[in-house]
Amino acid sequence: MSYWRKHQKKELELLLQKFDDAGWTIEDPLKYYSVKCPCGDHRRWIHLTPSGNNYAKDALGWLERQPCHPSKRKEQS
Repeated sequence: MSYWRKHQKKELELLLQKFDDAGWTIEDPLKYYSVKCPCGDHRRWIHLTPSGNNYAKDALGWLERQPCHPSKRKEQS
Protein backbone atom coordinates (compact mmCIF):
# COMPACT_ATOMS: atom_id res chain seq x y z
CA MET A 1 0.00 0.00 0.00
CA SER A 2 1.34 3.40 -0.92
CA TYR A 3 1.91 6.16 1.64
CA TRP A 4 1.32 9.02 -0.83
CA ARG A 5 -1.97 10.41 -2.07
CA LYS A 6 -3.10 8.31 -5.02
CA HIS A 7 -2.67 9.91 -8.45
CA GLN A 8 -5.94 10.17 -10.41
CA LYS A 9 -4.29 8.85 -13.59
CA LYS A 10 -3.59 5.12 -13.50
CA GLU A 11 -0.39 5.28 -15.59
CA LEU A 12 1.09 7.98 -13.34
CA GLU A 13 0.15 6.06 -10.19
CA LEU A 14 2.05 3.08 -11.65
CA LEU A 15 4.98 5.43 -12.35
CA LEU A 16 4.98 6.59 -8.72
CA GLN A 17 4.96 2.94 -7.64
CA LYS A 18 8.05 2.28 -9.78
CA PHE A 19 9.83 5.20 -8.10
CA ASP A 20 8.85 3.75 -4.72
CA ASP A 21 10.03 0.26 -5.73
CA ALA A 22 13.41 1.79 -6.63
CA GLY A 23 13.70 3.20 -3.10
CA TRP A 24 12.78 6.80 -3.87
CA THR A 25 10.78 8.95 -1.45
CA ILE A 26 7.51 10.41 -2.72
CA GLU A 27 6.02 13.58 -1.24
CA ASP A 28 2.37 14.48 -1.71
CA PRO A 29 1.67 17.32 -4.10
CA LEU A 30 0.62 20.85 -3.75
CA LYS A 31 1.00 21.20 -7.52
CA TYR A 32 3.42 18.32 -8.25
CA TYR A 33 4.53 15.09 -6.61
CA SER A 34 8.14 15.35 -5.54
CA VAL A 35 10.29 12.21 -5.83
CA LYS A 36 13.75 12.06 -4.25
CA CYS A 37 16.41 9.41 -4.65
CA PRO A 38 17.84 7.50 -1.68
CA CYS A 39 21.27 9.16 -2.04
CA GLY A 40 19.72 12.64 -1.98
CA ASP A 41 21.42 13.84 -5.17
CA HIS A 42 18.49 13.48 -7.58
CA ARG A 43 14.98 14.87 -7.57
CA ARG A 44 12.11 15.06 -10.03
CA TRP A 45 8.61 16.44 -9.99
CA ILE A 46 5.69 14.41 -11.32
CA HIS A 47 2.89 16.60 -12.62
CA LEU A 48 -0.72 16.16 -11.64
CA THR A 49 -1.64 16.81 -15.27
CA PRO A 50 0.97 15.36 -17.65
CA SER A 51 2.24 17.46 -20.53
CA GLY A 52 1.99 14.79 -23.22
CA ASN A 53 1.22 11.19 -24.13
CA ASN A 54 4.78 10.02 -23.39
CA TYR A 55 5.12 11.77 -20.02
CA ALA A 56 5.12 8.60 -17.88
CA LYS A 57 7.39 6.73 -20.32
CA ASP A 58 9.86 9.61 -20.38
CA ALA A 59 9.88 9.92 -16.59
CA LEU A 60 10.46 6.17 -16.22
CA GLY A 61 13.35 6.35 -18.69
CA TRP A 62 14.82 9.22 -16.67
CA LEU A 63 14.54 7.14 -13.48
CA GLU A 64 16.27 4.14 -15.06
CA ARG A 65 19.19 6.32 -16.23
CA GLN A 66 19.95 7.62 -12.74
CA PRO A 67 23.17 6.24 -11.20
CA CYS A 68 21.35 5.45 -7.94
CA HIS A 69 18.73 3.26 -9.69
CA PRO A 70 19.02 -0.38 -8.50
CA SER A 71 19.88 -1.64 -12.01
CA LYS A 72 22.78 0.84 -12.26
CA ARG A 73 24.09 -0.06 -8.81
CA LYS A 74 24.27 -3.73 -9.87
CA GLU A 75 26.26 -2.76 -12.99
CA GLN A 76 28.75 -0.79 -10.89
CA SER A 77 29.38 -3.71 -8.47
